[in-house]
Amino acid sequence: MNKNLRFSHKILLAASLIVIAAFALFTLYNDYLQRNAIRDDLNNYLHEMGDVTASNIQTWLTGRIALVENAAQNIAINPEQSVVASLLEQKALTSSFMATYVGDSQGTFTIRPDTKMPDGFDPRVRPWYKGAQASNGSTLTEPYIDAATGQLIISVATPSAKGGQSIGVVGGDLSLQTLVDNIGALDFGGMGYAFLVSADGKVLVHPDKALVMKTLADVYPKDTPKISGDFSEVQANGKTNIVTFTPIKGLPSVN
Repeated sequence: MNKNLRFSHKILLAASLIVIAAFALFTLYNDYLQRNAIRDDLNNYLHEMGDVTASNIQTWLTGRIALVENAAQNIAINPEQSVVASLLEQKALTSSFMATYVGDSQGTFTIRPDTKMPDGFDPRVRPWYKGAQASNGSTLTEPYIDAATGQLIISVATPSAKGGQSIGVVGGDLSLQTLVDNIGALDFGGMGYAFLVSADGKVLVHPDKALVMKTLADVYPKDTPKISGDFSEVQANGKTNIVTFTPIKGLPSVN
């Protein structure tokens, strides 16, 4: 009888171990499935948000590029100073840009709203003028300090020509704060934020203004993320962040 009891105990113990092992394996497998499901959901969520944001920025910038190109075409028809000034005062331009302006091939500069420029100001040496002339098409500059206001801005610029002769370059200034506000309007449920970088890793727009024009290596010195649609886990301010990138397509001269 004692032997039977001891044998039955062994059977019960073995069965218990099998149940525990099966339950543990099931728990691990279930955890694995849940982790993958959460990761897939997060991946889909971030890419959806990235696509929506990229599309919004593209639409916003493309609309302003079209306004500058239209102004350049109209100026090419009649480049008289009085006509140029009147054109730059149109509400479509004044409501869309901090300032719109024309730098002609002789160095004359016309800007609206009318602003006193520094003595000796020559538009032909400014990055927006050189960029538009070099590309022979519309360009977007990287952020730079505006000579008139001292603010950090980006410019849309496009050359104006008539009969193959250069008249000059038409430009419009966009406040970085406007882009910051547009990007900041994204709702990540308090879990994150969006920022804008160039293809070479330079930060162009960021909620933290101190990081503008820094590199990704400056922002994330440890495990600097690569610009791709894949997940990157990085350390920032003592916390682990997940970073992913979405390209903004269809913009001239910039990536």
